[in-house]
Amino acid sequence: MIKTINGWRAVFALMIVLFHVGVTGLEEMTWAGVSFFFMASGFLLALKHPFERVDGPSWRRFAWNHAAKLFPLHWLSLSLWLVAMALLGMLVIRPVALSLNALLLHSWSLAHSVYFSYNKFSWFLSTLLFCYLCYPMLAKCFSRLRQRARYIIVAVLALIDIILLAVVGSNDYYRTALYVFPPVRAIDFIIGMVLAGSLQRVKALPAVGKSENGTDAELVAIALLSVMVMSYRSYSCLLPWGDTVLWWLPVAVVLLVCVIYHKREGFIGKILASRPLQWLGDISFEIFILQGLAALVFNYLCAPALAHMGMGQPSPFDTPGSISPLSVSPYSLIAWFILPIDILLAWVVNRLFTRPLYRLLHR
Repeated sequence: MIKTINGWRAVFALMIVLFHVGVTGLEEMTWAGVSFFFMASGFLLALKHPFERVDGPSWRRFAWNHAAKLFPLHWLSLSLWLVAMALLGMLVIRPVALSLNALLLHSWSLAHSVYFSYNKFSWFLSTLLFCYLCYPMLAKCFSRLRQRARYIIVAVLALIDIILLAVVGSNDYYRTALYVFPPVRAIDFIIGMVLAGSLQRVKALPAVGKSENGTDAELVAIALLSVMVMSYRSYSCLLPWGDTVLWWLPVAVVLLVCVIYHKREGFIGKILASRPLQWLGDISFEIFILQGLAALVFNYLCAPALAHMGMGQPSPFDTPGSISPLSVSPYSLIAWFILPIDILLAWVVNRLFTRPLYRLLHR
């Protein structure tokens, strides 16, 4: 395991949750995080499973091993969501949407009411499953091609993505549909695969990987990511591509730096490889998938309790023109209450469900 990549998983997962629950200023990093998860999946699979031939048994083994990572967590989160909605008297059964959810096919629908139905964050697992199932065939095809041909394929796919986003423009409904649609997200995944195939060429470049530790390279990667964020905020012409295309280059640099300086990390890498971030990285899937349930727990258990404690009510210590901390609505602090609930749920599910079941299915 490359600890710095696992650390980045933790960082992006936390940013995504904080953005979803209302923390401002994290929109771009959330988009970068989603691209990172798909690109890192293709990148790490290409390093670990370089398929040169694919037959029925090998594909079935690969598909079983990776489906076993996704389906149990998805079915558990879906069941918990249905139970929670039923207890709250808010459950609405829509047979088509529920069936597609259960089969992890709902991200294939272009209807918002389907791909975001029930636990809306499970679209990620649906799209990732498609990438996993395609990987052996993609790897076999790429193994027969020269690197230049792989670059051409990526360039064509990227151009298609750019054109689609430009045509859709500012229509949020269709932009979101493309954002979760498996073939579109597979472009991120394929870029990660091709990036892994370029690793040796990158290492052979002058001055790449020659320093004793990766501090300088880590700073360059973070600077590039920051430049993309500031460019997006400054130039409206970049708006059509803000949720995918802009993040391919900085995420690619982040992944390459993590691998090239593996076991030679700089001070940023040492932070990413620290125990707390490794622990969070190990449960990052659960953090992402269970964030909606964590919000339910907060909204229906914690928020009323905070209101009874006086939060959201005028304080006797207020003076005209000032606001006491006690008069701040609990919903303005929602992220900082949901995040620990989400992390706790993720740890419990990972420890008592995901890991034991994964070991059982791989015996």
